[in-house]
Amino acid sequence: MKKFLLLFAVLLASQFSHSQLYISEILLSPPGDDIPHEFIEIRGTANAVIADGTYIVGIEGDGESTQGDVESRILDLSGLQLGSNGFLVVLNTGHDYTVDANAAVFLTAADFTFEDQTHTYLLIQTDTPPSNSDDIDSDNDGTPDGAVYEGWNVLDGVAFADDDNTVDDECVYADVVFAEAAVVTSGSLKYPSTATVIQTSTQYDYAARNGNSMGSAITNDETTSDWFGGDIPSKTNSPRVWTISTSDGKSYPSYFGGQALDHIGKANPSGIPTGIENAITSGQFKIYPNPATDILNIEATSLEITKVEILSLTGRTVFSQKEFSENSIDISALSNGIYILQISSGDQQYVSKFVIQ
Repeated sequence: MKKFLLLFAVLLASQFSHSQLYISEILLSPPGDDIPHEFIEIRGTANAVIADGTYIVGIEGDGESTQGDVESRILDLSGLQLGSNGFLVVLNTGHDYTVDANAAVFLTAADFTFEDQTHTYLLIQTDTPPSNSDDIDSDNDGTPDGAVYEGWNVLDGVAFADDDNTVDDECVYADVVFAEAAVVTSGSLKYPSTATVIQTSTQYDYAARNGNSMGSAITNDETTSDWFGGDIPSKTNSPRVWTISTSDGKSYPSYFGGQALDHIGKANPSGIPTGIENAITSGQFKIYPNPATDILNIEATSLEITKVEILSLTGRTVFSQKEFSENSIDISALSNGIYILQISSGDQQYVSKFVIQ
């Protein structure tokens, strides 16, 4: 009986085990009314149940000594299940979007809006529920600190900053930042030392991961940037499909200008070569760590691996092995950068981008 109870406990724990989650895309302050058009999309392992203590929090960044304050708009994702394709979309009741049928949808209990710029949006796991009385930046210098923040496991984050405050510093707290140029060049924007700040010509309304990316790199190169963002011009058609602006400086990387946001609940548009799919969100394989340094581990969850190849982003094969029976690859001889891992199982191929650093 004790063995049975122990086995049951193990199985129950595995059902609610932590899986890596990412912010896939976020739209805030779109043209017209925020409600019901704002949304955020989460990506992870197909059909996984989100662990207890998982939240999306907005962090104040404007001046007047409120930098680092947790906003009252806190989304509790605990216990929600990702869709069969690994996506969960958080939407407002009354939205007119077309969402992929394989994605899970969470309609907020009450009308929910994100605070506009300057704000940071973090996906976190914590044992202590966040509160709007929390402050993660006691000295308002753009570097998170304090006991509350130390208790957070930050899974992902993105920030937006405007230049409307001419008195106090403005602060952001993510590694990915889209900020109006004036607030950057004036030196009034404060941010963590790990952040990459992209100077924009206007306020951006939207940010998304490049395909199924997992890193925090931002470059003006559609094949290497993990994120893209842009300004959203007005649109009134329903079902509503927004399009990223094609004007100069209103999309980054510029490659994504004109991209329609017609992919809610599924993989984002990607600048990596056509045909690339993600082996992780397929649920067939576990690939870790990412970024990697010397060793890349590959575990098949349900299929037999018959061949493994690593390709550069230009398509050059830098590693190839048939009859793959080990769970790891020595990548220490490869240069730092972004690579494509191609796994074959019989006549099926599964592909994922990974980073060596």
